[in-house]
This record gives sequence, structure tokens and C-alpha cells, in this order.
Amino acid sequence: MGEKIKSKLNGLIKGGFFHIFVGNTLVKMIAFVSSIVIVRLVDKTDYAYLTYADNLYNYVVSFAGLGMTSSILKYCAAADTEQEDRAYFEFAMKYGTLFEAILSLIVVLYVALTSIPFPNARSVVYILVLYPVFNNILATVLSYLRAHGENEAYARAAVVQTTVVFGCSVCFVLLIGIKGIAFARYVAIIVAIISVWAALKRNISKEKAAKLSPEQIKAFMVMSISLMLSNLFSLIMPINEMTLVNELLRNETITANYKIAIMIPGQLSFVTQSIIIYYFTIIAKASDGKEVWNISKKVGMMTAGVIGIITVAGAVLSPYIIRIVYGSRYEDATALSTVFWIVYALNAGIRMVPMNFLPAIGVAKFNAIMAAISCGVHLIITYFAISQFGIWGAGIATGFVYVVSGVVYWVYYRKKCLYD
Repeated sequence: MGEKIKSKLNGLIKGGFFHIFVGNTLVKMIAFVSSIVIVRLVDKTDYAYLTYADNLYNYVVSFAGLGMTSSILKYCAAADTEQEDRAYFEFAMKYGTLFEAILSLIVVLYVALTSIPFPNARSVVYILVLYPVFNNILATVLSYLRAHGENEAYARAAVVQTTVVFGCSVCFVLLIGIKGIAFARYVAIIVAIISVWAALKRNISKEKAAKLSPEQIKAFMVMSISLMLSNLFSLIMPINEMTLVNELLRNETITANYKIAIMIPGQLSFVTQSIIIYYFTIIAKASDGKEVWNISKKVGMMTAGVIGIITVAGAVLSPYIIRIVYGSRYEDATALSTVFWIVYALNAGIRMVPMNFLPAIGVAKFNAIMAAISCGVHLIITYFAISQFGIWGAGIATGFVYVVSGVVYWVYYRKKCLYD
């Protein structure tokens, strides 16, 4: 038994699992500390402007170059020749980045030509225009490296990027204010790419890329768009929520308080994801439906218990957490933060487990359909809830959608396990 465990651990180490796991954990920690420092360095109004600009560009980033950054994980890993491998990489880099650039320009035109909630945020939006483009270039490079098993390089770039963003953000904000965040992000992406340049050169073919056939391009794009759609609607839900808060309430203080209120509770999903990562392969390898269901029930109850304990502690300690972490000027976000501890607990403790286990048993289409329906329903309900109850409506609507969709996920998952 000891030798078997040792063998598995060695396999995980050689495969780069721990590089990715530790790297992602460090990234989360550094990003969290960075957010705390930035909040303390700028006033509420400037922070609201940054939040508004980021929210607009989050729509652009969510498209992930039409899904091509994810698609090359499959196509480059399975390419028949090095020239074909390079062809898919260059195709994704060229057209995925172009797509992000077009969407970024649309955002700039929207901000320049329409009446936006915070007119003074325009300058921040303009300076961040290249962020989705730079971000897509880095994401494409890192996906290509992952396709070639360069997990250590992937993890290194993620940590380097987050660390440089943190350091440069502090320096640039002190020098030129909130606009320095944009320049910090650009510098961090460039440094991250430099940090993995040797690994990229080592894996990419030195010969000219092959010419992809129309059939190859079609298959690649079908896969890309499918991957994009399967993730897009879930990613857009919180972005839509922030957009409605900005557009309907149009208050810098409320926007800043809302961002602070969701920041720490939003980390609950990381706890659930860590549990799911471990059990995903166990579920995927199990062949008996009853066994899958029994394991999943235990995982679901364990996850709900862990999330419940963290949520109670977080909600009770919210006044102290906000005062210590973000400062006394954000104490008016305390009650809202308590609400969102509960809201995000519903997602992390109920909804996420079956939603993530469905692909493990070979069911992907249902996730995409449910994500699209949930996104549409959430948008409509949140609009009316915020109009009726103000900022509190955001929590009410999101919590409702998480509960209902979570129950639907569990019912459908049980059916697929026991009766199909």
C-alpha cells in the first residue's frame, strides 16, 4: 500500500500536478493581498471607476478568443506533426487575439458614444483597452505550454504575473493614481511571457507551420465555440450582476461597497473547486452508476458541511474582517457582505458539485443549456429585484437562481447516475 501511494505521488509530481495546484494557490493568495492593498491606497470613487472598467472588459475576456485558448489544449496535444501543432497555435494566436481586439474597440466606442453611469471612468476604460489583447496572448501561450506538458512553466508564469501585478500596482498607484493599475497589468503580462519564453521556443517547431485545411479549421472552430459557450454563461452571470448594479443605481459608493462585499465570500468557490479536483477523476473512472451516486452524495454532504462552517464563521466575523482588511471607510459594506456569504455558500455548497461532476460522467450538453437558462433568468430577475429593493435585490436574485439551479442539477445528476 505504501509503495502504491508513493508511486502515485511520484506520478503526480512528475506530471506537474503539484506545480499547478501550488501555483494556483499562490496566485489566489497574492491576488487577494493585492486587492486589499489597492483598496487601501485609493478612495472609493476611484475604486468604483476601476470596478466599472474591469466589469466591461470582463465581458471581452470571457469570450477567451472565441474559445481558441482552450481548444489548442486538445488540438496541439494531439497534432500529427510539429508543423500542424504550430499551425493551430498560430491560428489561435492570430484570430483569437484579433477577436479580442475588436471586442475591446467596441467597448471603447460604447463608453465614448453613450451615457455611462460614471463618466469619469472613461479614461480608465481607454487605458485598459489593450488588456484583453495582452491577456489573450498570454493565455494562448500558457495553453500551448500546458498542451505540451510544461506545467511547471505554466505555474511559474501565473505566479510571476500575479506577483509583478501586485508590486507594480502599488508603485504605479502611488505615482499616478488608479490609472497605474493598467500599466501594472501590461508590465506583468510581458514579464510573464518572458519567464516562459525558453519553454515556448523549446516546444514550438522551428519549421514553417503547415497550412490548415478548411475541414481542419472548421473542426477547430466548432470545438472552440463549443468550449466557449459551455463556460461563457456561467462566467457572465456575476458580470451581468455588476453591470445592473452600475447601470440601475449609478452610485460610486454603492459600487465600491458591493465589490468589497462580494470579494471575500467569492473565494468560497475555491474551496469547492479544490474538493472537486480531487474527486473528479475518481468519479470519471467509476463505471457503476450507483457507486458514482453514492460517492457524489458523500462529496456533496462533505462540501456542504465545510462550506457551511466557513460561511457561518465568515458571516459572524464580517464586521471585523472588513474593518481590519479594508479599513473603517468600508464598514457600511458589512451587512451586504453577510448577505453574500450566504449567497455564495448556496453556489459553493449546493450548485457546484453536480454541475462539475456531470462532465465526469460524460454529460456536457446539459451544463451548457442550464448555464444559458440560468444566465437569462438571472439577468431578468436581478433587473427587477434591484429596481425594487436596490442593492439588496442583487443578493436576493442571485441566491434564488443558485438554489433553484442547484436543485435541478442534483435531480438531473441523480437521474443520469441511477437510471441511464
